[in-house]
Formats: sequence, C-alpha cells, structure tokens
Amino acid sequence: MKIKPIILITVIAVVLGLIAYRSMIPGVPTPAASKEVSQSLIADAKNNHRPAWLLFHSQTCASCIEMEKVYQALKPEFEGKIAFVNIDVNDPLEKGLLEQYQINYIPTTFLLSGKGEIVTQYVGVLTIEEMRGKLNALLSGK
Repeated sequence: MKIKPIILITVIAVVLGLIAYRSMIPGVPTPAASKEVSQSLIADAKNNHRPAWLLFHSQTCASCIEMEKVYQALKPEFEGKIAFVNIDVNDPLEKGLLEQYQINYIPTTFLLSGKGEIVTQYVGVLTIEEMRGKLNALLSGK
C-alpha cells in the first residue's frame, strides 16, 4: 500500500514538469499569447490598411465547426490579402473582444475594411461560395 502514494507523487511531478517544459518552448502559444495575437492581428491589419475577417466561434457548437471549415478552406486563398482572426468565445482572455463586438450568438463573422470599420456582420453559417463572394467584395471595396 505504500507504493500508491509514491506513484501518485511521481505522476504529479511528471505532469508539472511537462507543463513547465511546455511553457519554455518558443512558439507554443500560452493563453495570454492567444489574446495578444487576436488583438494584435486586428491592430496590424488596421495599421497596414488590410481588411480582416474576424470569426467568433466555439469548438463545441456544430454550426461553428461548419463555419470553421469554411474559414480554413478560404484562408490559403486570401492569406496575405485579408487578415484572418480566429476567436474562440470560450477563451476567457478574449472577453474584451466579445464585449467590443457585442457577441451574443455564434458563429459570428465580421468583415472589417482596411480602416478597421465593420463592413459586414453575419451570424450563422455561410457556404464557401457565399463567403468567397463576400471576401472578394471586401477586397474590391464594394
């Protein structure tokens, strides 16, 4: 029976060691880094007069998962022309953006002009073709 506490202590030490190791690896985002990334992507797009697609979603909502597929499918086609900002509404560090954009329902898409102004706001799922049309219109200034 004395072996059980030793195993428990060993498991806890290994888990804590892995957590500490993960935090030291460069390029692995931490929760604070994810917040900074979302806000800095939006600011960077505005500063560079580049339009942006903000997708507010969660990993547990079926329609959000469908919209995430659309987002991932179109990202390679428009990357470099449009800033892609993927915001998980369940991340407590994104609360400021949820309040700023008054997110009540998901998935919610915002398309921002190069000046950072909201051009389009849509709640729900769009098809790849519909979203491609909206992104092309955003790029052409329509």
